Amino acid sequence: MLQRLVGASRDRAAFVREHVVFRPGDKIVDAGCGTGSALEFLPSVTYFGFDPSPDYIRAAQSRYGSRGRFLCGDANSPRVRQLAQGADALLSLGVLHHLTDIQISEIFSLARACLRPEGRFVFYEPCFSADDDLLGRIFMKLASVDEYIRRPVYWFRYTVQAAICRGPREL
Repeated sequence: MLQRLVGASRDRAAFVREHVVFRPGDKIVDAGCGTGSALEFLPSVTYFGFDPSPDYIRAAQSRYGSRGRFLCGDANSPRVRQLAQGADALLSLGVLHHLTDIQISEIFSLARACLRPEGRFVFYEPCFSADDDLLGRIFMKLASVDEYIRRPVYWFRYTVQAAICRGPREL
């Protein structure tokens, strides 16, 4: 709810629509899919989302179960790795800054292992910037290739770094 309130969901959707082209039928893996809300702005794709929260997965299945497949697990789960094979894109939308270095490494390892040779690893993450206003800097402190720096993104001045990495096997 906080994400929607401050405009984050709207900007993530705009970033994907403006910079990431998906073809109908592309296989998309959503790492840390939460409640599956990325499906609100994705075209008709073959979608697989995973998240370690059973509550989020239940909500995703309830809301979007007809449009995708959801699994409770993490990037190291053998079942996640199996279902992610042959992906055209792996999304990580506002997830990495919540993870430990080991968990981030596991996401990168999954990208290398599951993406097709021409696949893309797409991430969207907040970052600090000298141009952030006070509220933006406070918000960032709450958070434990083609590059895009987007601002202003929310109802207050805040900076987001987003990237589309090509050739993920080299990450």
